[in-house]
Amino acid sequence: MIDRAELERVRFVSAHFEYLQGLAVLPVLSWISLSMAWAAGWITGWITGWIVLATMPLFAVATTAALRHYRRTYGQVRQPESKAHKGVLLWPTAAVIAAMLLVGSLDLTLPISIEGVVLAGATLAGAWFLRPLAPAMLLVGVAALTVSLFPLGAPEGPHPLSRTEMWILALCVTGAVVQVWGHLLLRRTLGSREATSA
Repeated sequence: MIDRAELERVRFVSAHFEYLQGLAVLPVLSWISLSMAWAAGWITGWITGWIVLATMPLFAVATTAALRHYRRTYGQVRQPESKAHKGVLLWPTAAVIAAMLLVGSLDLTLPISIEGVVLAGATLAGAWFLRPLAPAMLLVGVAALTVSLFPLGAPEGPHPLSRTEMWILALCVTGAVVQVWGHLLLRRTLGSREATSA
C-alpha cells in the first residue's frame, strides 16, 4: 500500500513531469554560467568570446540527448492544455528576475546584496509551495541568504552578488541544484522502468 507522502510525490511528479527533467536543463544553465564567467572577466581573451559562442551547439546537443533519455526511460506524461500549468514556474522566475533587475537599476552600493536576498527569498518561498523540491531549495536558499547578508563588499559597497553577471551566475547555480534534485526525485518516483505513456 502506498503511503500518503509517496502518493503526494507521485502526484507532484505527474503534474510537473516536464519541469523535473533536470538533465535537459543543466547544459543550458552551464552555457549561461560559462557566458557569465566570461562577462565577469574570469575567462579572458578575445578568442574566448568566440569559444563561448562556439560551444553553444555542443550544449544544445547535450540537452537534446537528455530529452531523448527521459523520453526513452520514462515515456511521456500528457498534461491537459492549460495556461495555468504552463506558467507554474515561468511567472515566478520572471518576477524574480524583474525584481532583481529593478533592484540593480537603483544602483545601490551596499555591503550586502539586495539582489541575493531577493533570490534567496524567492527560493525559500518556492520551498514552501513546491514541497517535494524543498530540500534542495532550502539548501540553496539558506546558502544564498547567508552569502548575501555577509558583508563581502567594501564599506562603500557594492557586494559581489550585486554585479549583474554574478547574480545571474548565482541564479544558474541555484537552478542547477534544484534541477539535479528534480531529476533525482523523478528517478526515485518513477524508477528506470520501460517507457510508457501516462
